Amino acid sequence: MLNHKFKNYHHVVAIGGGHGLGRILASLSFLGPRLTGIVATTDNGGSTGRLRQDQQTIAWGDLRNCLSHLASRPSLGSMLFDHRFTGNNELSGHNLGNVFLHALDQLCVRPLEAVNLIRGLLKIETQILPLS
Repeated sequence: MLNHKFKNYHHVVAIGGGHGLGRILASLSFLGPRLTGIVATTDNGGSTGRLRQDQQTIAWGDLRNCLSHLASRPSLGSMLFDHRFTGNNELSGHNLGNVFLHALDQLCVRPLEAVNLIRGLLKIETQILPLS
């Protein structure tokens, strides 16, 4: 039913952050490359907040969440991207996807390049754009 309503749209854009945008993008993922998510990079909680404070980086959590919702399941890539470290050390509570995106950002010129590399690894057709 939902697929039928959207088949005539040339392009659909969803804007937001948090868990809601990831769910919306997952629901509309049948649109593939005709779907774009514009994702806020201003969150400061949890793993994202710690990375922002320690590394002076954008907030990766909402981007990671959207990419995670769009990844094929089950897959090793999605499991690794969702992994959260445990224990009593500096990595405890960090999400591997956040750390991985931050590492790619340090290797790339722009955060968008890091996002696009992950899209390629996870075979995600939907365009994801970071917004701050």
